[in-house]
Amino acid sequence: MARPLRLEFPDAIYHVTSRGIERRAIVADDRDRDRWLTHLERVVKQRRWRTFAFALMDNHFHLFVQTPEPNLSAGMRDLNGGYVAYFNARHQRAGHLFQGRFKAFVIEDEGYWHEVSRYVHLNPVRAGLVAKPEAWRWSSYAGYYRPARRLPWVDCERVLADFGGDTRDGRARYREFVEEGLGRKLDSPLSAAVHGLVLGSDRFVERVQELLGQRPKDPEVPQLARFRPRPALSDVMALVAKHYGCDPSAWAPGRRCDDPARSVAAYLARHVAGETSRRVAAALGYRNRSSVTVACRRIQAAPPRSELAKDVRDLARHLLGGH
Repeated sequence: MARPLRLEFPDAIYHVTSRGIERRAIVADDRDRDRWLTHLERVVKQRRWRTFAFALMDNHFHLFVQTPEPNLSAGMRDLNGGYVAYFNARHQRAGHLFQGRFKAFVIEDEGYWHEVSRYVHLNPVRAGLVAKPEAWRWSSYAGYYRPARRLPWVDCERVLADFGGDTRDGRARYREFVEEGLGRKLDSPLSAAVHGLVLGSDRFVERVQELLGQRPKDPEVPQLARFRPRPALSDVMALVAKHYGCDPSAWAPGRRCDDPARSVAAYLARHVAGETSRRVAAALGYRNRSSVTVACRRIQAAPPRSELAKDVRDLARHLLGGH
């Protein structure tokens, strides 16, 4: 079996998951959960990680972190190793607790923050542990809308920047964004990662390829040779305009445009081409990045069997070479 990618460089951003062996529980009660949280805090401080979001589940956990130093593997050894030693001693057991090595997606430094954080924060709801994400004590979500509940080592400001900043209005908009995902099936933003490894624009994928090219080839990681370039933003715009028979020049700054095709183009540019919200806003005439986020939400909210949803799936398949 191919080992998970271990690409580490200064200021790398990751979505990390680690699961219990054979999907068994990694916590037995709240005492275990509190101890895991203590271990995470210690590792975050010792390794100088910026932690944007986390969620501890019954049989796995999610982390959304940035490593100023290339030390993800070392930090994860500290976290999992220290916790396993505690867990085995307390529960009088021996052997492995986690299923092999952790899995990490490398994420571009803009454009994906809000989607990844929402995905992490809604995990307890999807698992049926709680009805509302703020009810789950072992995640970072509550601190995003109520500063008094914020853990001092969790960085909420970077995600909230996409919603107007760490202000009352910004926190309310983020909470609305998270709760919008409660009423529907929410696809993982990580499903768009190139070969399940890297989530970002063409330029970011190329940067990762360059970094990989600077180190010896790893025969146990065959995915590294199979990166496929994403479609260009101009190709997305041209295809959508042709499909809907519209003029993309109408998507110009300062011109009011309620054309649904523009929302489709924005969604495909973000989630298929991997473009940043800033570049999409500039190309499609949106006022700012938040407007692009709103447009993408409209597409995501479309019923799965609607004509709009079918159009998006067909266009995405075409752009990815599946036509």
